[in-house]
Amino acid sequence: MIRIRPYMNSDEESILSWCDSEDTFFKWTFGLLGEYPITSAKFRKTGQYMQFTAIDGTEPVGYFIARNPHGNLDELRFGYGIVKPDRRNQGVGKTMLKAGLVYAFEVYGADRVTLGVYEKNENAISCYRAIGFTETGITETYQIDGEQYLVYEMEYRKG
Repeated sequence: MIRIRPYMNSDEESILSWCDSEDTFFKWTFGLLGEYPITSAKFRKTGQYMQFTAIDGTEPVGYFIARNPHGNLDELRFGYGIVKPDRRNQGVGKTMLKAGLVYAFEVYGADRVTLGVYEKNENAISCYRAIGFTETGITETYQIDGEQYLVYEMEYRKG
């Protein structure tokens, strides 16, 4: 059974091992954590946010953060979501984020959860849509190594 719990420092080695390619790194971070490859120092920049680890039993199988982007307590933004490679396409991401939504609405008291997704990350877009996230029409462009990356904002509203 997949559950989420607060991130623990002992999860770091597992999570970093899941970022096994430059493509995965940029889909995961949009380059906001610097250049590939990921390092402990870069990853620890996420420590300023609420961090969650998805576990199956005691094994870490997913990770994401939640942050308050505008200082408005009505919204949380999920980010840096990643699933262990051998557990992808098995519903782990959906289960993890559904649990995150329960936290956002029932514990934190948000009215809305947003996230950004790289336009070419079709698996993630499909996952988010299946949960009930919808596109807001807002996009951001990231410049990474001279290449432009378009990121769509998606939202899930309490209801």
